[in-house]
Amino acid sequence: ALCGVLQRTLDDLSRLTGSSAAAERADHVFLVIQVLRCMGNVSADNDAARGQLLAHGGVGSIAAVLGVAEVQTEPLLARAAFGAALNVALDHAECRRALLAGGALQAHLQVLGRGTPCDVWGLVCMSLDSLCEHDDASAQFAKHADYMASVLRTLGVLSRQASGGAEEEQGVLVRGAMRTLVWVLCEAIEKSADVRRQLCSPSAVLAVFDLLDFYLTAPKEEKEEEESDDGDDVAPPAPLPNRPIPQPAGNRYADAVTQAIVAVSGEDAALTTLFPSQELMNRLVSVLTAQRLAGSGESRADGMAAAAALCLGNLARTDEHCTRLVAEHAALVRMVIHEWLIPRSVNVRTRHAASGLLKNLCLPVANRAPLAAMGVVAAAAANVKSAVVPIQANCIGILRHLANGSPDPATVLEIIHGALSDALAVVRETDVDAIRCEGTRLVATVAKRVYLATADNHEARDFIDKEGYDLVTPLVRLVMLDGVRHPLLRQESLVALTVLATTAGSARHARDILRMLLPENSVPLAKPPTTTTPTDPVAEVVEEETSGGGFADVLADLIANDGGPLPQAALQAKSLITQLANYVTAATESDTTEGVSVLNTVLLPLITN
Repeated sequence: ALCGVLQRTLDDLSRLTGSSAAAERADHVFLVIQVLRCMGNVSADNDAARGQLLAHGGVGSIAAVLGVAEVQTEPLLARAAFGAALNVALDHAECRRALLAGGALQAHLQVLGRGTPCDVWGLVCMSLDSLCEHDDASAQFAKHADYMASVLRTLGVLSRQASGGAEEEQGVLVRGAMRTLVWVLCEAIEKSADVRRQLCSPSAVLAVFDLLDFYLTAPKEEKEEEESDDGDDVAPPAPLPNRPIPQPAGNRYADAVTQAIVAVSGEDAALTTLFPSQELMNRLVSVLTAQRLAGSGESRADGMAAAAALCLGNLARTDEHCTRLVAEHAALVRMVIHEWLIPRSVNVRTRHAASGLLKNLCLPVANRAPLAAMGVVAAAAANVKSAVVPIQANCIGILRHLANGSPDPATVLEIIHGALSDALAVVRETDVDAIRCEGTRLVATVAKRVYLATADNHEARDFIDKEGYDLVTPLVRLVMLDGVRHPLLRQESLVALTVLATTAGSARHARDILRMLLPENSVPLAKPPTTTTPTDPVAEVVEEETSGGGFADVLADLIANDGGPLPQAALQAKSLITQLANYVTAATESDTTEGVSVLNTVLLPLITN
């Protein structure tokens, strides 16, 4: 009966138009209010009643009521309509689906921030929360581009109201509506690639930056409980892949909006729609080159800079974009290096974003010399031993990119002076697999650049020999500990070891490799650092699983199995053995008798037979 009355009344309302029908229309609206109140009451926590309403089309009629013009002006109708929608759909997937199919999502978005009395916003927000938990909501946002545009427009209006000093009660309602819409925005962006592509426009991204600015300067009650700023000696929890480090002050709204910027700018469409935008680029440059003043605005500056650097890092995913950024915005790049990466007063979130941007910029060969001249080597070297793993990984990656290819000998020498000692310590001590691998790649790259036969590298070679740096152990360790999981990295290490064994002027490295052929010297390298106690059964299992043959056995297995997953590894192992044999033949004396014996009896027969 309720469903029939509601549908007939809606049909009558659709025919009652014009000023002459105003009184009769008001009577019909009053009837709709009573029916909706009844529906809301009988459906509250009553799945049987919900099923009946669904079967007789009542849920679709409720969705239709939400679009009636009087909902925008009559608080009683708005409360009855959205209350019924909430009670019907709460924890009931089929009713939520029916409301969404009937256009309820658009009606919810239209109500917020469009002159509707704000005392119904709380109810609207609860109903919108309920609707958006259903997967069909993402499909609706993906299908109707104007839905997300409406969310952004409303957030802009509400943020201006909140910043304008609204009365206390209204301010609470405004901020509550904003919280719901921010959740809707971020959930839709995370779940739907279509929504992300919809927002790949300069105007949309600028609107999201405005929203971030609001939350970074919002009243204190908008933030979670304040925590002390993280320095470099305190590592935050590891972020999820491709997610920024959380705000040190626990500002979860700013976190969510920043992640939205990262997600949108990470779409491939952003490369062609966002990077060429002069308006957006001006905003990013303005944020990153603004003077950072100590005081209350410091956290805002850090938060905006982090988002801008993350956005630019996503847009700098092609060589063309990277080279243009360095060539056309040299002042910006210098600021990123000297203001956002080096100072310890900058929070770790922003330094992480800055290091990620710089790592991308170091990829094109044309950028490496200009970046080195701007001081990026010293900045990255200072963070090689950072306790914040994402910053540490990016900075090691920066140095490795700069040392790749045919770098300026001065750059290689600066890397060696500033970072090699720390890199060797990190590779030796870290129990983070990714850092150990990336650090070893840096050592391997340095070894190849310094010890390949070029006259320009004598100074770097002399410095390494003078300091007595052990380049062999980390390279052998990667082959032993990580080679099976990372065959390409094992190949890089074997190449570097071959280069070291070939170097006539630094026989010490060849002797170190020969020593590693003994199981007692190399087998311990197959065991990762661990913080577990000796009585921990997990530690005992790990030790048992990783025990086995030494470096000589690994080389023999590579040759016998044609390199395993990477055939080049077998050729590289043979090349290393050949170079060691040449060293032993040419040497007048050797303190590696046992290693030479393993070479002659175990390895050389494999390549001579």
